[in-house]
Amino acid sequence: MKVKFAAFVIIVALAIAVTACAAPQPAAQPAAPQATQAPAAQAKPDQRYVMVVLISGHPFWNDIKKGAQDAADQLGAKFEFTGPVEFDAAAQANQVEQLIVTKPAGIIVGSYDPSMTETINKAVAAGIPVATFDSDAPESKRQVFVGPDHYQIGWEYGRKMAELMGNKGDVGVLTVLSQTNLMRRVQGIKDYFAQNAPDMKVVAMEDNGGDDQVTADKTKSMIQAHPEMGGIIVVNATGSGVATAIKELNKVGKIKVITSDVSDPILKGIQDGAIDATSYVNIYLEGYYALKLLHDYANGKTAGVPGAKVGVNQLPTTVNPGLFFVTKDNASAFLSGK
Repeated sequence: MKVKFAAFVIIVALAIAVTACAAPQPAAQPAAPQATQAPAAQAKPDQRYVMVVLISGHPFWNDIKKGAQDAADQLGAKFEFTGPVEFDAAAQANQVEQLIVTKPAGIIVGSYDPSMTETINKAVAAGIPVATFDSDAPESKRQVFVGPDHYQIGWEYGRKMAELMGNKGDVGVLTVLSQTNLMRRVQGIKDYFAQNAPDMKVVAMEDNGGDDQVTADKTKSMIQAHPEMGGIIVVNATGSGVATAIKELNKVGKIKVITSDVSDPILKGIQDGAIDATSYVNIYLEGYYALKLLHDYANGKTAGVPGAKVGVNQLPTTVNPGLFFVTKDNASAFLSGK
């Protein structure tokens, strides 16, 4: 009897277990909502970005163009490069105004004359974002400036020349008097001397018009007028003209020379000893980031910036690509094809 009862208990227990397994389960509750990131804005295909420079034929722009073209290729955008054939700020501004009616996705422009501010504002008012590069228009409505602090570059020129000349001596400067960024460099040179090398001073300043041959001629006349001059600084990319004059006057090694930017003629002047150093602003990055940042802005990729709807800038106001001095020790690394 006990055996039968035990068997009965086991059967009942199994039945209960089976029934429990078969019982309906509560409906699954929806998972707690998860924070999701807004989908990234999709770039529009074949957007056109146009760079307008001050004088189109000068080799100074080569690395800037390459940077912008590389960015465009990576982003699937179109890049165009233009500018007046001659050194002409008014013609440059006129080209920008003509571009506005063609409605490019963005305009990249160097501002070398105060009048460019109004032109930039016209483009922005027409719904075209603008990036300045190399030389800024800080009072304009441009979205971003990618380029150096030109006053600081001048300061570093002064520091470098003081080092080369032992903190004493007379210096000549070659510039373009009407070009605002270059005159900021000149002021930096003068201020460095005044504050850190009082036995050094700028005794001559000539306008080279952005032309290498004019630079050579003005260098000769400056040396002849100031035979005691121990240093020359050229604050734009016409340093090959200084090298030519220094060689022709047999002043190699006798006058310290600092130039600006890198091109093969300038680099060969360094290798020949006619130029002691040249400044290298990483201008490839100027072109690259000017286009890339404009592309991000034009395609809404920075629209998530807090306060963007009430006027907070969606891009950094300034991107500084940095400064490096090229000398005989490293000049070969910058030659074409290296």
